[in-house]
Amino acid sequence: MSMAGRSKEVAPVKDVTGKVIKKHDVVVNDFTHEVMLIVESSNSYGVHGLAVKNNIAGIGDWLDVYPDGELRIVGNAETSYEGD
Repeated sequence: MSMAGRSKEVAPVKDVTGKVIKKHDVVVNDFTHEVMLIVESSNSYGVHGLAVKNNIAGIGDWLDVYPDGELRIVGNAETSYEGD
């Protein structure tokens, strides 16, 4: 089956508290303890949406491969920290 002219959007995923995971959220996998950044991505097959990324650990996949409740939002990369 050809994907030409078709588009697939990655389904939304909720974290362990039921909050919808959004672009630039920093998440932790509660089972593997891997830390990942949520980014926007697309591919040549027309799939587009949110993906998980961690170049250091070699992680890169669509967000919707993780079931609801497997990831925990621990922050957002768009926020700044004003320390002491």
